[in-house]
Amino acid sequence: MKLDDIKNILSRSGKMQFPENRSAVRALGADSMVLLKNNGILPMNKGKIALFGAGAVDTIYTGLFFNYVYTDGNVSVKDGLLGNGFTFSTDTWLEKMEKAVKPEDKKVRALSKKNSFAGKKYETPEVLITKADIAEAVLGTDTCIYVIRHNLVGAGPLLEREYRISDIEQANLKLVLEAFENVILVLNTNMIEMGQLARAKNVKAIVLMGIPGMEAGNSLADVLTGAVNPCGRLTATWAKKYKDYSTCYSSAVTNKNSKNNEIDYKEGVYVGYRYFDTFDVAPLYPFGYGLSYTTFDIKLEYFEASWISIMLRVKVTNTGSHAGRQVVQVYCSQPKGNIDKPYQILVGFAKTGKLKPGESEEITLKIPIMALCSFDEESTGWVMEAGDYLFRLGVNSRDTELCAKVVLDKFTTIKSVSNVIELKKPLEFIQAPERKQENTGFIMSASLKGDDYNSENKFVPQSTEFTTYVQEGSKYVSYINENSYAMPFAAHESIKYVKPCGVATFFDVVRGKFTIEEFVSSLSPEIMARIVAGATGETKIDSESRLKVDVNVDKYKYKISSRTTSQFTSTLGIPAVNIADGPSGLRIDEVPCTNFPSPMNMAQTWDMGAMVRMGRAMGREMEYYDIDFCLAPALNIHRNPMRSRAYEFYSEDPTLAGTMGGGLVMGIKRYEGRNVILKNLATYNQETGTADVNINVSRRAFGEIYLRAFSVCNFMSSPAGILNSGNRINGVYSSSDRGLNTQILRKDWGFTGFVLSDWGSLSEKPYDIHAGCDLIMPGFDPDELLQAMMETTPEFAEDGFVKKVEKAYKYGDPMIQYYKWGSFLPDKDGTDYVRTTVAADVPLNENVLRYQELGLCKVEDFTDGGKAVVYKGINRGAYLALGDLQQAVINVLSNIKNSASMKKLMDSAEI
Repeated sequence: MKLDDIKNILSRSGKMQFPENRSAVRALGADSMVLLKNNGILPMNKGKIALFGAGAVDTIYTGLFFNYVYTDGNVSVKDGLLGNGFTFSTDTWLEKMEKAVKPEDKKVRALSKKNSFAGKKYETPEVLITKADIAEAVLGTDTCIYVIRHNLVGAGPLLEREYRISDIEQANLKLVLEAFENVILVLNTNMIEMGQLARAKNVKAIVLMGIPGMEAGNSLADVLTGAVNPCGRLTATWAKKYKDYSTCYSSAVTNKNSKNNEIDYKEGVYVGYRYFDTFDVAPLYPFGYGLSYTTFDIKLEYFEASWISIMLRVKVTNTGSHAGRQVVQVYCSQPKGNIDKPYQILVGFAKTGKLKPGESEEITLKIPIMALCSFDEESTGWVMEAGDYLFRLGVNSRDTELCAKVVLDKFTTIKSVSNVIELKKPLEFIQAPERKQENTGFIMSASLKGDDYNSENKFVPQSTEFTTYVQEGSKYVSYINENSYAMPFAAHESIKYVKPCGVATFFDVVRGKFTIEEFVSSLSPEIMARIVAGATGETKIDSESRLKVDVNVDKYKYKISSRTTSQFTSTLGIPAVNIADGPSGLRIDEVPCTNFPSPMNMAQTWDMGAMVRMGRAMGREMEYYDIDFCLAPALNIHRNPMRSRAYEFYSEDPTLAGTMGGGLVMGIKRYEGRNVILKNLATYNQETGTADVNINVSRRAFGEIYLRAFSVCNFMSSPAGILNSGNRINGVYSSSDRGLNTQILRKDWGFTGFVLSDWGSLSEKPYDIHAGCDLIMPGFDPDELLQAMMETTPEFAEDGFVKKVEKAYKYGDPMIQYYKWGSFLPDKDGTDYVRTTVAADVPLNENVLRYQELGLCKVEDFTDGGKAVVYKGINRGAYLALGDLQQAVINVLSNIKNSASMKKLMDSAEI
């Protein structure tokens, strides 16, 4: 029996292939929980308790949509506590809640069969607690655990509703707080507004359970009983009230921006604790906060500085009565100068092992110089201003102690970069208050001299050209350099002749017989257009076989996010690679995989080792199910708590997010041929219900906040790919921004992977290819891409507007969509025109009227009632260069070459 046959039998049995991962998930889930409040009630003894709250029964274990993980069983809070020695005095209410959940679960199964919303978890409304329920609940116990469970997805008013305690929850909690002396709140959700509730006298403990994975109930039981000493720490600041966040704007501003389909990031770099600490706004719980059942002493033992890194050696001692782990956090206050700066920024962190009472551990932290830099918009570079860099050691952003300083003698440019990602509109940024001069006293000190700094990568040149590879003896004339129309971020086409290799296969490239540039020069545009698009909705072409051996081309049997084309596997030796979602574990439709804690929870461990262990377990499953790349980690910033997918991201701090994500990647890459695709580059931080929302952001905030997590992870772990966001940044789609995808990623960071467009993105795909976005996902019409390499006319519908293509629907939205404008670009300042007519009995498309208002077209009336629509714009001619398409193919194939599917294909050819 073949391995694939065995896999199919096992997957149909509905059982995980690696059940031993459950114990790892249980441990990771417990370590990820944050103890927010404890008035001596925890750890608690097993026994009878009252258990209320929707999350007790209808527990949330994983995220939704692309974050959802199928598994063979999840442990609810109720089942976890019951299996770990607890009994309940609330059986009647729990049975009512369970009964309410059943019809909702039926809806889930029904929709999953249709595959229109596979994995959607409905939120069952919480059942009201009656006085009779309370009368039963107080028998034999004075302790109640109440599990608050809020949905994870919504938009507009729904988001606000999920952020606040609902009316039903308030009524239920009122009865509970009146009846019980000891109430333990468990939060099975993201952050919510709960300032008043947190201060309630009878609320003796609060545990942020979050979304902890398939072993949720068991993990919680371990924390409550003390089997695990809570060691999770917050990765985002928890405000007392929503209006305390710098990203909370007035309703008038919000409504205006919503109409314009844009968001102004006027807070600049003052996101999260950078704002709260700088503006001295007291949070409910600060960034990095978390309690323990024991106490620790932290002391700096050694400190030194060089232009490579800042090194600190810290001694941590358990001074309490329970064994536990501590997170050491290092912050830096940069000197005052011409660039305004936050009060402090996180520059390093580490977590101890499990220390017994009285036991100590020394840990060493190395802080890279780039972590201390600010982005100077005036000089367009990463710089360090002269003065004292003050280092603070502590356990959260509001509980630190000044321990050391580095003195820099002069303004020093660490790296000079190109001027890209420019704002297109003026923004009035919030202004930080004047920082008071600090008396450092006697602390450890080191110095750096600006004249000693030297780096080969100090100046990053602007990318002003690209190369088209042409076989020797061929005649090729650039049609791009002579075209009067140039795409945004125009570049000059340089022609390079390479030796002919018309019979070469991709096998020959892997074996080093031909270069990848030589191989690509031999491919037709029709072949290349299919290589740079996912397999969804692709059209087939006949291609002559160059392979002289037979290869096994197995049809992939599982439903995953996407694959690249398999059309040229048996002819050119180019395998399809398999891509699955993976922020919380592999998402393979209807196949049980390990459901790990959410990224938010995993980041709350502040434990690189935990991330590596999760990555290794995922890599093992990727190997078993033939997954080459997983779409994870998701490295966007927790900019605002009132949003729908914060659980899928790591932190409000880019250093923490990037480092934790890097650990996951390193674990996955332990398995040969397995790698990741980081997502979503960038500013995918606040959803508005539209795919093309425009984010207006300063270059400094973009670099210091929204890009840094990606750059940190890239430098740590060399991912195979990076997925663009679908939104626009300062008016340009992220996938169409050459400054981002070519200048920053490739020239500045040295990124060698491939860049992907997001599923369902609305950008113009030829622009994406030119910008350095190499793979259109989940697929595209190759002929439509090829039309950009020739002059074509628009295709109009009978209602006067161009035809629109929509297909490959997922969750009700088309993943492939575009208008058939051809070479014509509507532009009110253009000098070219195209014309179409509309019959008298056909109403005009609403877009015609909208374009008329925008000055993009005019409508002429005929005497018979018909109309002519005349569009004004630019005839772009052939505007996508052959070299742009070739470079995208090179970037894609360079990473397919190192994939597991490539090795598997070549092994089959050797048989």
